[in-house]
Amino acid sequence: MKNNDELQQLSDYLRTVLLDPKNTQQLAISGSDNSLTWGELSSAVVDWAERFAALNLSKNIPVVLYGHQQAEFACAIYSCLLHNIPYIPVDNIYPAERLKEICELASAPYYYDVQQHRFISTGVVGQPLQEPDLAYIMFTSGSTGKPKGVQIGRESVWNFMQWVRSDFCLPVAPVFMNHAVFSFDLSLIPLLGNLATGGHIVLNAKEDITADGWLAHLKQQKISVWVSTPSFAYQKLLLAEFRAEFLPDLKVFIFIGEVLSKTLVKHLRRLFPDAKILNSYGPTEATIATTVIEISDEILQEEGDLLPIGQMMPHSEMEITPDNELIIWGKNVMRGYLSLAKENAEKLLWNEDKQWRGYKTGDLGRATNDVLYCQGRNDSQIKLNGYRIEIHEIENRLLALSGVSEAVVLPLTKKDGAVLRLAAFCTSKLSEKEIKANLTQTLPSYMVPSQIVIMDTLPLNTNGKIDRKLLDVQARTC
Repeated sequence: MKNNDELQQLSDYLRTVLLDPKNTQQLAISGSDNSLTWGELSSAVVDWAERFAALNLSKNIPVVLYGHQQAEFACAIYSCLLHNIPYIPVDNIYPAERLKEICELASAPYYYDVQQHRFISTGVVGQPLQEPDLAYIMFTSGSTGKPKGVQIGRESVWNFMQWVRSDFCLPVAPVFMNHAVFSFDLSLIPLLGNLATGGHIVLNAKEDITADGWLAHLKQQKISVWVSTPSFAYQKLLLAEFRAEFLPDLKVFIFIGEVLSKTLVKHLRRLFPDAKILNSYGPTEATIATTVIEISDEILQEEGDLLPIGQMMPHSEMEITPDNELIIWGKNVMRGYLSLAKENAEKLLWNEDKQWRGYKTGDLGRATNDVLYCQGRNDSQIKLNGYRIEIHEIENRLLALSGVSEAVVLPLTKKDGAVLRLAAFCTSKLSEKEIKANLTQTLPSYMVPSQIVIMDTLPLNTNGKIDRKLLDVQARTC
């Protein structure tokens, strides 16, 4: 499926935009550490690559990037893309054990500590990836109890960048707001969009977002494109400054990662009457996003609570099976999970005529007048605040704790299907506090259930299985 001409086009484009930028004095990245103009970024990506080259690694050996919202983190990503170095982003919200686990799974001999500006040996013997010309590997929650690596090729990244530039209603020289950690692929919309347009990306550390004056900072930076999950934007409705009068440059909202509700869109219509609101959809396995649509007033007035997810990107198609599962075909589909042959056999398909891969999403959907709708999941995978989580991974981590004999994790949802929080039910000798403390050693904070109920035994249904429906009722009454 790789096209050498496309790979060359990406390399040529990146050399032009990163090594010979047109507006050297224009800001390119504003991070939690410092800001870089396009001219400064050009020098920085070359410097990073020279330091990486000093490690003398073979081609196709991945490097792990570890940090949080620094300009240096984005610079390292851009340098990896420019120099054909497969990278793996890991945010420092993850515990050290998860960083170690990912390095081992990827056979990555070094990780780059962004804050310290240095490469650190992992003690792992480096092994070239079986898939050449990968852009990145994004590790997501895995049902086996370990994170799984989604391998995305450079051809997919090039296809995505061209699509964002042509179909996402972006203003000239856009200024992107990014709140997502780089280990969450939502962050690649502003990161790659910035490369595609020669704009400016403003990175926002978690402590800055919760501080007073955050929106004033966005105003000063003249943010014009907001990229987030719907939940993140919904929280900001409570801020008095979150309106067009205070943020006059904000002209485009891009939402992805979870269900976009009509309620949120109506609020944004009132607060930002001239802004375009885009709804997008796509699993990590299909390169960030695969559909997009502008939510017009006409769409908003249609019957039903479900908003459409749009139409497919170029060089891709959506198949809807007889049981309503969405299958994505095209250049954007991943090269497979890293070293997981069984999962690849279950999830990946191949179209010989078009030389396209297909991905069985596990999402349910329908099409009306060539517009797609997503109607939820058919398995245990959920989205919480935009993060994709495998319920089984949390359950396996709980069961691995000494003193926990049974464990069930349930997502508690709103009427529109959006997940509010996670609740865990355990038979255990440990206290709720002890269980949470243990989980934070191996899981990121967003995967630790907010509610843990200790029980003598877990209830069973008539089939002898744990009665999850009964526990769901109990969780909602606690």
